[in-house]
Amino acid sequence: MKVSFEVNGEGHVLDVPPLRRLLDILREDLGLTGTKEGCGEGECGACAVLMDDALVDACLVPAVQLAGRRIVTIEGLGSRERPDPVQQAFLEEGAAQCGFCIPGMVMASRALLNRCPQPSREEIRTGLAGNLCRCTGYERIIRAVQRAASLPAESGQPASVETVPASRTVTASVDGIPAYAPDDLREALEILQTQGERITIIAGATDLLTDVKLGNRRPAAVMDITRLACLRGIALTEQGLEIGATTEFAQVARDARVRRHAPALADAAATVGAAAIQNRATLGGNLMTASPAADAPPVLMALGATVTLTSAKGTREVPVDSFFVGYRRCACRPEELLSRVSIPLPPAGDRQCFYKVGTRLAQSISKVCVACRAQVDAGGVLSGVRVAAGSVAPTPVALPEVARYLEGRRVQGSDAPEVMAAAGNIAAREIAPIDDVRSSAAYRSAVTRSLVVRFLQEIARS
Repeated sequence: MKVSFEVNGEGHVLDVPPLRRLLDILREDLGLTGTKEGCGEGECGACAVLMDDALVDACLVPAVQLAGRRIVTIEGLGSRERPDPVQQAFLEEGAAQCGFCIPGMVMASRALLNRCPQPSREEIRTGLAGNLCRCTGYERIIRAVQRAASLPAESGQPASVETVPASRTVTASVDGIPAYAPDDLREALEILQTQGERITIIAGATDLLTDVKLGNRRPAAVMDITRLACLRGIALTEQGLEIGATTEFAQVARDARVRRHAPALADAAATVGAAAIQNRATLGGNLMTASPAADAPPVLMALGATVTLTSAKGTREVPVDSFFVGYRRCACRPEELLSRVSIPLPPAGDRQCFYKVGTRLAQSISKVCVACRAQVDAGGVLSGVRVAAGSVAPTPVALPEVARYLEGRRVQGSDAPEVMAAAGNIAAREIAPIDDVRSSAAYRSAVTRSLVVRFLQEIARS
């Protein structure tokens, strides 16, 4: 397939396979070897670049999504004669060592300062959390970002140039995999109606390209839906929040309406990898993969959310509670697209939480995640209780027995500890954990129990 895009201000038209990684295009096709390959799975940040001004990992961007895009690599950020302030600061602070990880660090730092010109130390740590450094030491890097924030905000980034517009549908790829990139919903639905069984839908592609790299998947055909504007964005209506399926987690985490009405979802979105992953991974994709360890499904279950599935024949609404029908299987039919997620407005006194336990504080697949919500009155009596969990069963699961037990009970007073303990024990019995490489069933049961109790304790203290 032919794609036309811009790299460092220069237009390129390449004939490449639709799933060829941007990383390989930069290094092998364009000779821009400043972008490095580390893990190849979006965890190390060595291949970080800017795409349309957003930080992304080049190893997780397929060629089918490049048409009309603007890419900036470390070579285009500055020059020897006129380095970017971030590059200059890295040199002055001794934050540049072997050169393998530093290009990605510099790109992540530039993206952070573009978004937040005067970041706090914690914001710097968060902004660079997706980039590993094998030899420099993070303290020098943090000082370099702080120094860069104090320098004039000039940059050696090249001026944008016009590129050939992207074609709506691309076929006959050079490796025999048909690829489609519609910008019209009707066209996308027609493609699914005729070829849905063969089509692998791409949005963030953060799971797909990792699976392809590991040899676990080889799609028969792919369709990129990121150009469908109707599937993106957040709206607040009289009924609640409406979130488009291709809305990235970065937007979900920062949106003031989400933080006000669905704070647990905003908290969950902020745990989905680091900045480069959050700029790519989508809410709809997190549901469609149907992973038992996905972060968003338990929260959406607790919030009583529904998904809208759209086909050429119309739409249907499915509660998230019943969307997952088996391990890695969901209720979306081959001819359907998940188009949006709807979250009802919470009632007064609503309390929400999202807890995630993994091997480290950030960027970790959960061993257990739990989402809870309830309304509590002045006397500590609960109503509207909903509890859900992930990584504890073949699918994300709601825990209705816990909810029924807690409905109408008090979490303040002398009997509160007994109520909390009983709720935790019910939760531990209601899940179906297994032993696997990440954790044991006994550990998952114990943690689920503790997290339910923690939610109740937090309510009682407030």
